[in-house]
Amino acid sequence: MIGCKPGIPKDLIQPDKMALVLHDIHVFDGYINVITHSDTAKMVAASYYKGIYKKFGIDSALYARSLAYYSKNPKVMTEIYDQVVSRLDKEKKAFVRADSLANVKILKTQKAKMKADSLKLKNDSIKKSDSLKFAREQKKFLRQMDSLKNARLSPAERLKSKERIRKAFDSLRLVRKKDSIRKAKQVKATTKVNSVKKAKSVK
Repeated sequence: MIGCKPGIPKDLIQPDKMALVLHDIHVFDGYINVITHSDTAKMVAASYYKGIYKKFGIDSALYARSLAYYSKNPKVMTEIYDQVVSRLDKEKKAFVRADSLANVKILKTQKAKMKADSLKLKNDSIKKSDSLKFAREQKKFLRQMDSLKNARLSPAERLKSKERIRKAFDSLRLVRKKDSIRKAKQVKATTKVNSVKKAKSVK
């Protein structure tokens, strides 16, 4: 900190305080620059500068006199601006770190959602495939049953037909078993995803 330097008039804003005032003014100037409407910018600026003066217990005349004095003393002005720049750098790093943490959180959420969506899509695809296979096997089984009922077969042909029907029935039963296993896995996966989401929300 610079403190009260010898030779600086006491009726001026002292260097340490001047650094704080300039910091606030520069932060605000950056905000004003993004306001496109000039009349709005002027109104906001007037109000904000008054707030800065009130905060530091000064007025516009004292600020103008102090700024004029330091502008004629480059060495002191450089020391003041070293403080201003250092303060702005610290704030910038804090903002960057906060943004980085926020982005990591958003990325984790998006990855979890993508994983859940991918799992759901995969399960839906498997379910659709199994359903079509089950429907085909069921139709095949029913056709063979109808052919057995309607046809006049010899004992040997009837035995062969029964064997084909038995195989078709076993195939149908296997499809049903796979469908049950798939559903159980889907329930387990959904429960796991929900548990992870719940754990994250608690954190």
